[in-house]
Amino acid sequence: MPLIKQRRKQPFLKTAACLGCLLLLVLAACSGSQIGPASPVPTSTRLPPTLFPPTDSPIPAKLSTATPIDTAIPAFPTPIPSPTPLPADFWQRMPVIPKQISARVREIYQNGLALGNDPHIFSRIGDCASAAPAFLVGFDGKYNLGEYAYLQPAIDYFQGSFKRPSLAAKAGLNSAGLLSMLWTGEQCLKNETLLDCQYRLDHPSFAFIAIGTNEAYYVKQNPGSFEKNMRIILDDTIAQGIVPILVTKADDVEGDGSINASIARLALEYEIPLWNFWLAVQPLPNNGMVEPEHLSSVSYTNFTDFTIPNSLEYGMQMRNLTALQMLDFLRMQLEGKN
Repeated sequence: MPLIKQRRKQPFLKTAACLGCLLLLVLAACSGSQIGPASPVPTSTRLPPTLFPPTDSPIPAKLSTATPIDTAIPAFPTPIPSPTPLPADFWQRMPVIPKQISARVREIYQNGLALGNDPHIFSRIGDCASAAPAFLVGFDGKYNLGEYAYLQPAIDYFQGSFKRPSLAAKAGLNSAGLLSMLWTGEQCLKNETLLDCQYRLDHPSFAFIAIGTNEAYYVKQNPGSFEKNMRIILDDTIAQGIVPILVTKADDVEGDGSINASIARLALEYEIPLWNFWLAVQPLPNNGMVEPEHLSSVSYTNFTDFTIPNSLEYGMQMRNLTALQMLDFLRMQLEGKN
């Protein structure tokens, strides 16, 4: 899939606007309180600081490893149709943080630099789990890495990006909403999708794309709708020289894991990084959830202090830690420091 060297307007804009209208028809799963409290857990079950090191992510014992998937060589192989397809649960055994990036990621990144993207900026694209102030914002303010001090260079490298506001990270957002030209805000241009508006404001080199929780209704009505929208989102992102970081979700609102499976397949096909957040929360109490759709948190005010007792037994704290690990991984890979 060749890269498009110039920014371009997408032919799907009018169609995307219609898709966006669906957002008001259904009560979004993320429209409630963003994060709720979880019951304290015993200190004895606290996760060790090496649970998800930057270059290796072990599989919790509770997950099956009967048919392990090697994503290291090559890092993101492109699936080839064969009589033996990927097993249904393949995505559950992909690492939290990849072991290396593909040549295509390097190509996208270099193309972005040529287009004027800032290598120190990332965009937050997603629903309530990616919104301020819970997700990453604290790394530009009050944080305490504790035993994870090795991640300080990542904070230094992306300083100022963590607290950047995002119109494209808010409660209730889904893939159709990102492609919509409605309710985009005064900062957006006429006939500009929410996704393109955020990219124009940020000029990022990377983008966390964490969409899926609010897709369950649409997927049940039209199983192909999510993947179709995601392909448009990925094509647009890559065309602008932005490295997409796809993110699996902690919940299973759809009931069969199909949305996470679609996200992982797209990561393999497009040869882009997958942050398998679903795997990261499997060892946590209630899998890091306080409700079917919302992550638990040890604090309502500080989501980036890993010295709070038992903090990494909660979904939002684990989300911030592993997201920072992903940023550090990409930084080191692209700077040749791995």
